[in-house]
Amino acid sequence: MSVLEVRNLSKSFDGEEVLRDVSFDLEKGECLVILGNSGSGKSTCLRCINLLEHPDGGEIIFQGQNILGRHVDENKVRSRINMVFQSFNLFANMSVLDNCIIAQRKVLHRSKEEAKRIAMENLNKVGLAEKAKAFPASLSGGQKQRVAIARSLCMDPEILLFDEPTSALDPLMVAEVCGVMAKLREEGVTMVLVTHQIEFAKKIASKTMFLYSGVVDCLGPTNEIFGNPTPKFKEFLAVELG
Repeated sequence: MSVLEVRNLSKSFDGEEVLRDVSFDLEKGECLVILGNSGSGKSTCLRCINLLEHPDGGEIIFQGQNILGRHVDENKVRSRINMVFQSFNLFANMSVLDNCIIAQRKVLHRSKEEAKRIAMENLNKVGLAEKAKAFPASLSGGQKQRVAIARSLCMDPEILLFDEPTSALDPLMVAEVCGVMAKLREEGVTMVLVTHQIEFAKKIASKTMFLYSGVVDCLGPTNEIFGNPTPKFKEFLAVELG
């Protein structure tokens, strides 16, 4: 059974259609990579999935419920479908540990002791347990992104969404963040990833979706999508890979 079903998703801004009839399924343990040119609707699609943007049409079925319906607890949905942003979004005035604790306490209502234990487990998972007392200003970009991943994992999400998680990083930092994400993939974490790291996408993705001007140009198993690209996808790859 699919953990997520997106059906005919549409979204416009100021009368300009950004997404049109976007549909896909996500099975538990899958990693879906969304590729496309700038402005193709990739990030908007992610933001619709966890309700940071509200679609104009379509359905998003999560755990058997259309989360676009009335009386949906959006904060609860976001705790189950958690987003890792390209700009980290860490609280500058809080330690690394407190960044990983606050949402557990406020949204999941965990005790301070339980939240701290889970935070330390996940900081250890991303290789940053020794930075628990540090503040974000003292961290490298790669470390900040790994903290952001640990913070999301603390919420025990059903799905992790990554919006260009390496776009603000230099090559060395890209490698360390990609390493953490590859480890999560091996552990069976269900993920949707927007990225420009094409070679990494090929390695990590079980499925690939290519958006062109807000429309799904192609969608399927990654080896098939890359092995037999559509004309538009082939053109995109030629530009991206130089």
